[in-house]
Amino acid sequence: MRPPPTEQILSVRVAKIRGIPIRLHFTLLIAFILITWTVAVHLLPTIYPRLSPAEYWISGIIGATILFISVLLHELAHSIVALSYGLKVHQIILFIFGGVSDIEEKPSKESSKDFHKEFKIAIVGPVISFVIAAVLGVSWLVLSSLITNDSSNTATSIVTANNYSGSFILMMTADIAKAVLRYGTLINILLGAFNLIPAFPLDGGRVLRASLTRWKKNYDQATKISVRIGIGISYGFIALGFLTMISGSFIGGIWILLIGWFLNSGAQSYLQQYEITSILSKVPLGSIMNTSIVTVDEGLTVRRLINDRFNLYSKDSFPVTTANCHFLGMVTFKDTWGVPESSRAETITRDIMIPKNNLILMDTNMTADEALLEMTRKNMGKVFICTEEGILIGLVSKTDIMNAASERKGYDEAVRKFR
Repeated sequence: MRPPPTEQILSVRVAKIRGIPIRLHFTLLIAFILITWTVAVHLLPTIYPRLSPAEYWISGIIGATILFISVLLHELAHSIVALSYGLKVHQIILFIFGGVSDIEEKPSKESSKDFHKEFKIAIVGPVISFVIAAVLGVSWLVLSSLITNDSSNTATSIVTANNYSGSFILMMTADIAKAVLRYGTLINILLGAFNLIPAFPLDGGRVLRASLTRWKKNYDQATKISVRIGIGISYGFIALGFLTMISGSFIGGIWILLIGWFLNSGAQSYLQQYEITSILSKVPLGSIMNTSIVTVDEGLTVRRLINDRFNLYSKDSFPVTTANCHFLGMVTFKDTWGVPESSRAETITRDIMIPKNNLILMDTNMTADEALLEMTRKNMGKVFICTEEGILIGLVSKTDIMNAASERKGYDEAVRKFR
């Protein structure tokens, strides 16, 4: 699933694995605190009632860490399989509801032949979660068999008089290990099972779409059916959340309610994004580009740039070209006014422009969905259309793309009415 633009802005990159940037969203801190508190205060006391408060909190912190490591491994599994199929994986973002892999997705006429790939990319995540659960579960069983409840109680009574003895530390460590392994086993089983729910943006939604694509031989139809099923399931979670809250389990109800909201918003957002992408994939940039471009020469001084361009045209930026129209970069209002007044007569445009290598360059045959994707990923508002020789011939903005999507959508709806 592709994350919304805000997910990129509100996250920080912390690592890179197999060439894939790993980013942590700010909501992860909220989730970490909530999960630690839930495990330490509500879950573990019912499973291991004889632990100390310190053991509960240490176990909660380690348990929350294991959860997000498990989520990362889950998402890495998706990404590695996607890489093996030649797809681009732009990033992995961990946030309050888990994680999301930003895997390149290109719906096309050939999509009906790719259901095997989508199935394998989707199913590997839950499989990895179940494998992790099995490893942790076996480890918990082995440790539990080595340290019985009787020996634990005996050791606890022996060390009552000396809380700093080595045996106490060893026993406390063993109790924490058992609690954490048991929690890790449980949470990975739930993680794998939850992701198999047939609702977008979960893996189960993609598994369902792959199955429907194989059956109906129509990727678009399979997508719409899968999303509608997911939306229905999300309403079921929301209703269950309210019922749980009314029955007296307020915290559990809130979590279920949030999950339902997450599934609903994710499915609605995905369908909207998919429909726009499908429309824009049929729109070549050459058909919507603006060819009436006001450019500035690379040798123009900043003083003249301000007087003859920015003050005259009231634009926030201008393309920079050579005398024979070869594209060099872009100069912005902010960078221009950042030049001290005393230096504006000597400083030229080329000195302060953004080089073309840092901008988005495309040709007329590329499509609007590709342009929008790059603009979103690089947080830029313009695409420059150039020839193979590097001559600037057009400009496309986000407004141009969204207007094209709106017009094309209106046209498609009108055509359907008259059929």
